[in-house]
Amino acid sequence: MRKLFLLASILICFMSVNVFAQDTSPAQKPATETEQPKNAVDRLLDEARERGETIMGACIVDCDGAPTPQGVVNGRALELPKPAYPPIARAIQASGSVEVKVIIDLDGTVIAAAAISGHPLLQAAAVGAARDARFVPAKLNGEPVKVVGVIVYNFVAL
Repeated sequence: MRKLFLLASILICFMSVNVFAQDTSPAQKPATETEQPKNAVDRLLDEARERGETIMGACIVDCDGAPTPQGVVNGRALELPKPAYPPIARAIQASGSVEVKVIIDLDGTVIAAAAISGHPLLQAAAVGAARDARFVPAKLNGEPVKVVGVIVYNFVAL
């Protein structure tokens, strides 16, 4: 009798765990393996497209010899702060390039920045530095435009 009671208890617990683990919200769609969550830059770009804004993709740092779309004047960096090397990253000698995608507003300030590649321990420092960057406003046919581009920060462990 005791074994039957124990077996029944285990079955009840197992079944209740399965019931609670089931997803009951039909609003959530299953995520695919290739689907990536959008970062702040991509969300702002989607919103700008919906509003019909013009946002140019252009070279924003080290543009010597880079092709420029017709009528676009590339913004030069007025302030491009170097990121602080995070102590934890220095301790494990993390190094390499971190690419940060940015949107530059009409006045040359960075309004959104998100790391798109690089060592995870270095990404926050690179994004913070990119947010503090300032550029000469880019122009399309004489009118200021928003620009999306990539800033690359190189971290070297010593």
